[in-house]
Amino acid sequence: MRRQPSFDEQVYRMGRLWPELTLRRRIRQVEAVWIGEFRPSPMSANHRVSVRFRPQWRPEVRVLSPHLEIREGASCLPHVNDDGSLCLHVQGEWRGWMYLADYFVPWISSWLYFYEVWYATGFWVGGGTHPGKLEHRSE
Repeated sequence: MRRQPSFDEQVYRMGRLWPELTLRRRIRQVEAVWIGEFRPSPMSANHRVSVRFRPQWRPEVRVLSPHLEIREGASCLPHVNDDGSLCLHVQGEWRGWMYLADYFVPWISSWLYFYEVWYATGFWVGGGTHPGKLEHRSE
């Protein structure tokens, strides 16, 4: 079994691997929030996001700007959780031994790329499961 990194190790690794993400808030060993921009492809817009980390919880990512648009004919954004955060992985894929910087943060660019493809085509090509929502189909 792998060892779970400490809060300080998570924060340190984020700073080393993602210096473009600014640590905006740190509350002791309870919570850290980073803000930064992602550009999933050279033709993409910059997306300003927040990454919230709390030990024992799934990390939470929100797109701050530009506002994510629902494409014409769709009823909702695909692969977004009920609280408005991005759905970046299938249930059970995020594990406590994982470093946020190594696993979770790269998923953000992938999600943004899949969103842009979905917005242009109507098809989510990033996989995942949300069986009750047609917009979340992977085809």
